[in-house]
Amino acid sequence: MILLGMGTVLTTTSCKNKQKIAAEQAAAEKKRKIKKATSDLQAVLNNTSMSADERQKRIDAIKAMNIDDPTVKDLIAQAEQSVREQRIREEEKRKEEAAKAEASKKSKTILDFFSEIANASDANTANASIQNALKLFTSPQAPVLIIIAQDGGEKDYDEPTTAEKYLNYVKDQKKMNHKVVSIGTDANGKIKLLELSN
Repeated sequence: MILLGMGTVLTTTSCKNKQKIAAEQAAAEKKRKIKKATSDLQAVLNNTSMSADERQKRIDAIKAMNIDDPTVKDLIAQAEQSVREQRIREEEKRKEEAAKAEASKKSKTILDFFSEIANASDANTANASIQNALKLFTSPQAPVLIIIAQDGGEKDYDEPTTAEKYLNYVKDQKKMNHKVVSIGTDANGKIKLLELSN
């Protein structure tokens, strides 16, 4: 009987020891997971060079671990808010780039207008193109200089003309006889001086 009783006590003690060890291991594992999750979430919060999608994937992986810890939950909320803000910035940047690309497609250069005026099907079309081209200049009287000779750094110019007169000249000639050498612009990007050569 005494031996039987001792056996029961030993078995109970052994079970209790196993349970204690298992509980300690589980606590240690939970602590390790919390530490890793905290570290990973801090990295996600601090690393804005990653895309919003990449950051969200890392957050989702941590959420899938189902860690019941207030610090981890708070960091997840902060990281997700940071990702939402990043998505807004990324979307704004995409829209801005798309708008710039669209604007550059639409905005014609003076060279485009020279070609359009020279190849216009009739006088009315050419005149409409001239009016649009003049919007690129500071005024219809903006000077247009045509280089007729060059010696070293010295330039000889034909008689100065104006933007309006030169555009009408292109219309009459039905071709662009000169090359653009330089374009002087004002602070608003409008042409204040156009230099051409033969």
